[in-house]
Amino acid sequence: MSGLAEGRRTLGFLLREASRLMRRRFVHHARKAGLPLNRSEASVLVQVWHEPGINLAGVATLMDLETITVVRLVDGLEQAGLLERRLHPSDRRVRTLWLTEKGKEAVAQVLAINAQVRAEALAGCSEADRERLLDTLQLIRSNLAGNGHPASSAAA
Repeated sequence: MSGLAEGRRTLGFLLREASRLMRRRFVHHARKAGLPLNRSEASVLVQVWHEPGINLAGVATLMDLETITVVRLVDGLEQAGLLERRLHPSDRRVRTLWLTEKGKEAVAQVLAINAQVRAEALAGCSEADRERLLDTLQLIRSNLAGNGHPASSAAA
Protein backbone atom coordinates (compact mmCIF):
# COMPACT_ATOMS: atom_id res chain seq x y z
CA MET A 1 0.00 0.00 0.00
CA SER A 2 2.47 2.64 -1.05
CA GLY A 3 1.59 6.23 -0.37
CA LEU A 4 -0.85 5.46 2.43
CA ALA A 5 -0.04 6.64 5.92
CA GLU A 6 -0.16 3.87 8.53
CA GLY A 7 -3.19 5.46 10.22
CA ARG A 8 -5.01 5.26 6.89
CA ARG A 9 -4.23 1.58 6.33
CA THR A 10 -7.13 0.40 8.45
CA LEU A 11 -10.16 -1.70 7.65
CA GLY A 12 -12.65 1.11 8.27
CA PHE A 13 -10.77 3.73 6.26
CA LEU A 14 -10.08 1.44 3.31
CA LEU A 15 -13.66 0.12 3.16
CA ARG A 16 -15.08 3.64 3.33
CA GLU A 17 -12.61 5.01 0.78
CA ALA A 18 -13.13 2.12 -1.65
CA SER A 19 -16.89 2.55 -1.33
CA ARG A 20 -16.64 6.30 -1.91
CA LEU A 21 -14.49 5.84 -4.98
CA MET A 22 -16.79 3.15 -6.37
CA ARG A 23 -19.79 5.48 -5.92
CA ARG A 24 -17.88 8.27 -7.66
CA ARG A 25 -16.89 5.93 -10.50
CA PHE A 26 -20.52 4.78 -10.83
CA VAL A 27 -21.73 8.38 -11.20
CA HIS A 28 -18.98 9.09 -13.75
CA HIS A 29 -20.02 6.11 -15.91
CA ALA A 30 -23.73 6.85 -15.45
CA ARG A 31 -23.26 10.44 -16.67
CA LYS A 32 -21.16 9.20 -19.60
CA ALA A 33 -23.95 6.76 -20.51
CA GLY A 34 -26.61 9.48 -20.20
CA LEU A 35 -28.18 7.89 -17.13
CA PRO A 36 -29.23 10.79 -14.89
CA LEU A 37 -29.22 8.89 -11.59
CA ASN A 38 -27.13 9.29 -8.49
CA ARG A 39 -26.01 6.21 -6.58
CA SER A 40 -28.85 6.41 -4.05
CA GLU A 41 -31.51 6.59 -6.77
CA ALA A 42 -29.87 3.69 -8.59
CA SER A 43 -29.81 1.71 -5.34
CA VAL A 44 -33.54 2.23 -4.81
CA LEU A 45 -34.25 0.99 -8.32
CA VAL A 46 -32.09 -2.10 -7.79
CA GLN A 47 -33.80 -2.84 -4.44
CA VAL A 48 -37.21 -2.69 -6.15
CA TRP A 49 -35.88 -4.86 -9.00
CA HIS A 50 -34.75 -7.47 -6.45
CA GLU A 51 -38.03 -7.29 -4.50
CA PRO A 52 -40.91 -6.06 -6.68
CA GLY A 53 -43.73 -4.78 -4.47
CA ILE A 54 -41.48 -3.86 -1.55
CA ASN A 55 -42.72 -0.95 0.55
CA LEU A 56 -40.90 2.25 1.50
CA ALA A 57 -40.02 1.03 4.97
CA GLY A 58 -38.50 -2.14 3.50
CA VAL A 59 -36.30 -0.13 1.14
CA ALA A 60 -35.29 2.18 4.00
CA THR A 61 -34.25 -0.80 6.12
CA LEU A 62 -32.25 -2.45 3.33
CA MET A 63 -30.48 0.81 2.49
CA ASP A 64 -30.01 1.87 6.12
CA LEU A 65 -31.75 5.19 5.47
CA GLU A 66 -34.54 7.09 7.16
CA THR A 67 -37.93 6.48 5.55
CA ILE A 68 -38.33 10.18 4.73
CA THR A 69 -35.09 10.04 2.73
CA VAL A 70 -36.43 7.10 0.74
CA VAL A 71 -39.72 8.96 0.22
CA ARG A 72 -37.81 11.83 -1.39
CA LEU A 73 -35.83 9.46 -3.59
CA VAL A 74 -38.98 7.60 -4.64
CA ASP A 75 -40.78 10.89 -5.36
CA GLY A 76 -38.03 11.83 -7.82
CA LEU A 77 -37.93 8.39 -9.40
CA GLU A 78 -41.71 8.40 -9.75
CA GLN A 79 -41.64 11.85 -11.38
CA ALA A 80 -38.99 10.56 -13.79
CA GLY A 81 -41.32 7.69 -14.73
CA LEU A 82 -39.01 4.99 -13.36
CA LEU A 83 -41.11 3.77 -10.42
CA GLU A 84 -44.75 3.66 -9.51
CA ARG A 85 -46.51 3.33 -6.18
CA ARG A 86 -49.43 0.95 -5.90
CA LEU A 87 -51.84 0.20 -3.07
CA HIS A 88 -50.98 -2.90 -1.08
CA PRO A 89 -53.54 -5.63 -1.87
CA SER A 90 -54.56 -6.15 1.76
CA ASP A 91 -53.45 -2.99 3.60
CA ARG A 92 -54.66 0.29 2.10
CA ARG A 93 -52.27 2.25 4.33
CA VAL A 94 -49.25 0.74 2.60
CA ARG A 95 -47.94 1.64 -0.85
CA THR A 96 -45.82 -0.85 -2.72
CA LEU A 97 -43.11 0.03 -5.23
CA TRP A 98 -42.89 -1.28 -8.78
CA LEU A 99 -40.57 -0.58 -11.69
CA THR A 100 -42.05 0.84 -14.84
CA GLU A 101 -40.77 -0.32 -18.23
CA LYS A 102 -38.53 2.75 -18.26
CA GLY A 103 -37.35 1.78 -14.78
CA LYS A 104 -36.50 -1.74 -15.92
CA GLU A 105 -34.40 -0.29 -18.74
CA ALA A 106 -32.64 1.98 -16.22
CA VAL A 107 -31.91 -1.00 -13.95
CA ALA A 108 -30.34 -2.86 -16.87
CA GLN A 109 -28.02 0.13 -17.37
CA VAL A 110 -27.29 0.34 -13.63
CA LEU A 111 -26.39 -3.36 -13.48
CA ALA A 112 -24.08 -3.00 -16.49
CA ILE A 113 -22.37 0.02 -14.93
CA ASN A 114 -22.07 -1.82 -11.61
CA ALA A 115 -20.33 -4.70 -13.39
CA GLN A 116 -17.98 -2.25 -15.11
CA VAL A 117 -17.11 -0.53 -11.82
CA ARG A 118 -16.51 -3.88 -10.10
CA ALA A 119 -14.21 -4.93 -12.94
CA GLU A 120 -12.26 -1.69 -12.62
CA ALA A 121 -12.07 -2.01 -8.84
CA LEU A 122 -10.81 -5.59 -9.01
CA ALA A 123 -8.42 -5.14 -11.96
CA GLY A 124 -5.18 -6.96 -11.24
CA CYS A 125 -6.75 -9.31 -8.67
CA SER A 126 -6.66 -13.00 -9.44
CA GLU A 127 -9.89 -14.97 -9.29
CA ALA A 128 -8.62 -16.65 -6.12
CA ASP A 129 -7.90 -13.26 -4.52
CA ARG A 130 -11.38 -12.03 -5.50
CA GLU A 131 -13.01 -15.05 -3.90
CA ARG A 132 -10.88 -14.65 -0.75
CA LEU A 133 -11.81 -10.97 -0.57
CA LEU A 134 -15.52 -11.72 -0.89
CA ASP A 135 -15.28 -14.54 1.67
CA THR A 136 -13.49 -12.22 4.10
CA LEU A 137 -16.00 -9.40 3.60
CA GLN A 138 -18.85 -11.88 4.08
CA LEU A 139 -17.27 -13.05 7.34
CA ILE A 140 -16.86 -9.44 8.52
CA ARG A 141 -20.49 -8.76 7.65
CA SER A 142 -21.64 -11.87 9.51
CA ASN A 143 -19.54 -10.96 12.54
CA LEU A 144 -21.00 -7.46 12.69
CA ALA A 145 -24.58 -8.37 11.79
CA GLY A 146 -24.81 -10.99 14.54
CA ASN A 147 -25.40 -10.43 18.21
CA GLY A 148 -22.27 -8.34 18.56
CA HIS A 149 -19.97 -11.30 19.09
CA PRO A 150 -17.52 -12.45 16.43
CA ALA A 151 -17.99 -15.88 14.92
CA SER A 152 -14.95 -17.05 16.87
CA SER A 153 -12.25 -15.58 19.01
CA ALA A 154 -9.79 -16.08 16.14
CA ALA A 155 -11.96 -13.87 13.89
CA ALA A 156 -11.69 -11.02 16.37
